[in-house]
Amino acid sequence: MLHFSRLLLLWALLPAGSVVAQQPAPSAAASKAAAAPTEAEVLRRATQLIQNRQYESAWKLLNGFDPKHRRPAVALKQTDLALNYHLRSRELEGFGFVDVKPLERLDSLREHFTRAAVPYPFVVETVLKNLIRQHPTTYRLHRALADYYYQTEQCNCAEADKSPAQLYALMVRYYATAHQHGLGDFSSYFALGYARQSLRQFAESVPAYTRAIALRPSYAPAHFQLAYSYTVLQKLPLALQEARAAARYFDDPTAKSDATYLAENLEKKIAQAAKAKKKQVNKKK
Repeated sequence: MLHFSRLLLLWALLPAGSVVAQQPAPSAAASKAAAAPTEAEVLRRATQLIQNRQYESAWKLLNGFDPKHRRPAVALKQTDLALNYHLRSRELEGFGFVDVKPLERLDSLREHFTRAAVPYPFVVETVLKNLIRQHPTTYRLHRALADYYYQTEQCNCAEADKSPAQLYALMVRYYATAHQHGLGDFSSYFALGYARQSLRQFAESVPAYTRAIALRPSYAPAHFQLAYSYTVLQKLPLALQEARAAARYFDDPTAKSDATYLAENLEKKIAQAAKAKKKQVNKKK
């Protein structure tokens, strides 16, 4: 410790008019800003929570960071969480979540908590369409909206004001945009093929299913649906080839049986067509 007289000496040596500067204490706002997480940190933490099946905690984190759904990356993470990991949903416009315990399964919890609360509003279609208007070149939003329409059509649990044909047309629109900008995978190309096929655009469904198979050769549903399109288009040898592939790749016994049945019928049709052609040739002789 400095002696008192030495302190006086040091003070006397300071230049005239000088003062000892005192650092101001940081304000509460500055401290809060310094402690606020970045978007990347929030998304990283949310991903970790989802991997640990802490779905409600992940939702609270994301919603607290962006309560007005103005950030595309955060809204996309929320959309994935809402559509795939909810405990309960109200027409895909409100959701309930749960933090799953180690020995619990989400699908089992869904069966038991059919009347669970739906405390978190999140109108998926509205959120994504608003963001597309604000960020038209963020094409992941287009892909997410297409996936939403596909899931809606499959579950028949939302968008009651839209006919199936309208949903198929929306799927085609948004998947096409996403694919044009490199945001396609086997599942999105399959869904596009399904939408085209459902609109009876069988020829247009073929490239989509073919692309899905190129990206995942063992994806049995794509082989099966492509076989159906080829059958309608009267390309029976190609249909038979795809039906056999579907029967080979399906694990589900019922689906495998359906594909085998289709292949057998196609074999009969091809044999009958060959027989009829041969008979016609003989008549000409």
